Amino acid sequence: MGSKGWTIATAIAAIIAFAPWAIYLAGLGKLTDVLTHRSFTGALKQVIVMLEWYTVSAQFINLVLIIIACLARSLRRTHSMFVMFLAVNSALIIVRATERISQINLIDDGQDAATVLGVPGTTLAGKPLQYLRAEACGQVASATFNFLLAILIGFAGTVPEEQGQLSYQPPVTV
Repeated sequence: MGSKGWTIATAIAAIIAFAPWAIYLAGLGKLTDVLTHRSFTGALKQVIVMLEWYTVSAQFINLVLIIIACLARSLRRTHSMFVMFLAVNSALIIVRATERISQINLIDDGQDAATVLGVPGTTLAGKPLQYLRAEACGQVASATFNFLLAILIGFAGTVPEEQGQLSYQPPVTV
């Protein structure tokens, strides 16, 4: 497969990567509402949630930029930047997913959800365990797609351009 084929495959994978991103976004949004009681000042106190909002917004921006680079056929010039950005964002997502999975296990074992989530003494509205599960699912799926995208971007950015059709030309005699 040539450079054009890898670029098309990368663009399709980037479009599909919006599905786990949406799950991550929805779970994080609902969990933030539960933790902050829909208060802006409450949201500012949740420093850990801010890191997750950074990673979810960075994921969106990166996916959009990857699609734009694929359409402009400029992955050859930008592939290393995208791979590095995906690696950093994936590392942050994996760190937070590990913490969220630990919190899910603690809540499943019977501990108080408010205490586990860092807001002890408050009554949490809604179903924080379901939101945690959705967020962790989106995080793991997003990190997995980031690794797939990094591989595809690496191929699309480094595979030589396809040369024109080679045809047999008889030697010229003088």
